Amino acid sequence: MKKNYLFVSHSSKDHECGESLRKGLEKLGLEIRVDSLGSEHSNELRPETKQDITDARAFIVVIGPETKDANPVLRETAHALEVRKNDQNDYKMISLIREGVEPAVITRVLGQEPVGMKIYLGSGGMDEAIPQILAVLGGELSDDQKQTILASIGNSLRRISPEIRDKMKPLGLFQGGGSISNITYVLKLNEAERDLLVRELLEIGLAEPMPYGFIRFHPALCPFLYQELDQSMLNTYQARWGESMRQLVEFLNKKQSEDTPLTETLTKLEQPNLLQMLRYVQAQDVPEVTMDLAVMLEGLIAQLDAQIILSKVIDIRKEEEKKSGEWGHNRFEVLRMQIERLMGIGSLPRALSVAQVLLDKCEQAGEDAYAEVEYDLAEAHMLLGRVLRVGGAAEDALKSIDEALRRFQLLVDKGDGDTPVKMVAASLAKRGECLFDLGRSKEAAAAYQGSIRKAEEVKSERQIALAKGQLGMVRMSLGQYEESLKSHDEAREIFDSLGDPNMVAVACQQTGVVHEEIGQFEEAEQSYLQALDINVEQKNTVDEAKCLGSLGSFYAKVGRSEDAVNYFQRAAGLYRDINDMANEGRVRGNLTITLIILKRYEDARREILRALECFKPYGHHVEPWRAWDKLREIELAEGNQEAASRAREKSVQAYLACRRDGGEDQNPSARLCALFEEALKKQKPEEVRKQLDEVANDPKIPVSGKLLVVKLQEILAGSRKSELAEDLGLNYADAAEIMFLLERLGKG
Repeated sequence: MKKNYLFVSHSSKDHECGESLRKGLEKLGLEIRVDSLGSEHSNELRPETKQDITDARAFIVVIGPETKDANPVLRETAHALEVRKNDQNDYKMISLIREGVEPAVITRVLGQEPVGMKIYLGSGGMDEAIPQILAVLGGELSDDQKQTILASIGNSLRRISPEIRDKMKPLGLFQGGGSISNITYVLKLNEAERDLLVRELLEIGLAEPMPYGFIRFHPALCPFLYQELDQSMLNTYQARWGESMRQLVEFLNKKQSEDTPLTETLTKLEQPNLLQMLRYVQAQDVPEVTMDLAVMLEGLIAQLDAQIILSKVIDIRKEEEKKSGEWGHNRFEVLRMQIERLMGIGSLPRALSVAQVLLDKCEQAGEDAYAEVEYDLAEAHMLLGRVLRVGGAAEDALKSIDEALRRFQLLVDKGDGDTPVKMVAASLAKRGECLFDLGRSKEAAAAYQGSIRKAEEVKSERQIALAKGQLGMVRMSLGQYEESLKSHDEAREIFDSLGDPNMVAVACQQTGVVHEEIGQFEEAEQSYLQALDINVEQKNTVDEAKCLGSLGSFYAKVGRSEDAVNYFQRAAGLYRDINDMANEGRVRGNLTITLIILKRYEDARREILRALECFKPYGHHVEPWRAWDKLREIELAEGNQEAASRAREKSVQAYLACRRDGGEDQNPSARLCALFEEALKKQKPEEVRKQLDEVANDPKIPVSGKLLVVKLQEILAGSRKSELAEDLGLNYADAAEIMFLLERLGKG
């Protein structure tokens, strides 16, 4: 009967490797046996050794360059082969083959027939091999052993601080370790959380530090945490992990000629992550992107003399080369459609990666490569600009859009027909979007007017309507309300004549926004309801949800609270159905405010808790501190002081985490604290005290602001106590700003 231990065979030359294997497996609760007495001077195995091999659940042999002359290993392996041949229970044999081993050595140890599982030890070492061994042994591990492995990791993780434990789950995406900078990015940690995570993992033995800021994890940690990732978290964090690995490849590629020790060491340590990243990118089915990364990886791995993993990268590159074919307009169209699809599903990092590769391919091909290349080059700049703008990089987007505009204008000057003129009009409209994002409204209006003129030259009615609608929003921002309404009406009429009901609904929605802005509430309601009716009729669920949310906000504004609750609930339900958790959370937050006004506190609590659940994958972007503050308000209304204090602490910590993570100041208290800190550096204390007194005596300053000034006066007097932020008279933002200021002063 088989017993629950593994027999490991290795030569004295491979003692270090064998010890590393034994320790790694024993950490997982697995029992290991070797021929402890050895048989270096014997011509045959001892009976006890034969029995140990026969009874083992699996036999693992380490094969190094010298194993061909290691008689004890050869005899132990020969006996294991005989057991496997005669065993009806599928005796497991695993060969760990070190780098540099010739095929003839493997044949000498294992014979001619393919036998068992061969695991090639690359530069990832045992960290890469042990998970593969566990996969082979999976069916052979006893329930107790499996439980031991899980319990060991689970027990260790209980020692992790609660504030960091839940944020650890995405570590499951890493392959045995990772650079601290990448871990910080993927897990969305601020500086304090990063330091806490690393310190505690090292203290409890789940990680060990390596050169250049790399952390190697316990072999079972990442698989354990991977099981904790639900699909929503997987979708969110896998994209961040892939993006971090792509950036690492580019960084190492640039550093290769500048810092050889760094690039060689980090490439070796990150090897499992880099290979997994390449497979992840390959699964996105954009061959050019995969090939681009594979070529960079080949250059990095070639310097390591790691032939096995290098051959895997080369195989992937060759597979993608077969898919991609020769670069030309057809391949351009495939990538262009991929970018459109990725933008449609909100996957901006991947869309940006493809857009950059698309532009690189066009530029590498040259301006005479094929008939459509000049047009493709211009459109590649346009696509890159669109992705950059949606990602919030309006300045960089404007540069790309301007280059696209220049190139399309050159095609117009060549007399290449109406299409370049249409693209000039589209480029001007995109330019207007970037300028509007940058707060340059007058320039944006001029860009949209230019777009309209160009579109009129070629009678592009759709582009005229799009630009008019965008011009209407700009005019509203400039206070030109009559002109804004006129622009939206003209856009709606054109879309109606084109038979485009979805865009008619957009025009109605925008018209409602203008009417609401100037207090024409009946007209606003009519426009919103008209847009809603069209979206319902067209079964346009996304825009229907937006309309319902807008109507909810409108009714809340005009005091029709019950109607607001109805429309908010309908909007939240639709967002839930289409799995748009960010917008579902926002709508439920607005619904909570209305329910509080109606004093329906139990309903409000339920909605805000659901909103917080929706916000979990999105970090600071959805401002979760506002939701926690609403929960505090609900608990106070019902007299639950302890629960209210917990909610307040959550809101303070969430806001503080955003500020630590580089989030911009969002309220006057932040600016006051920043000015105070600057004054401490440059002015005398009595001058700062005088300025604070002036602020405190300003009748426009609210009570909460005056309390903040009191805290700053105490700091000026020398206090650095964290209790300054615990005064319940401070709102969550002011409390967080005090804490953030004290942290900065402490570092100074």
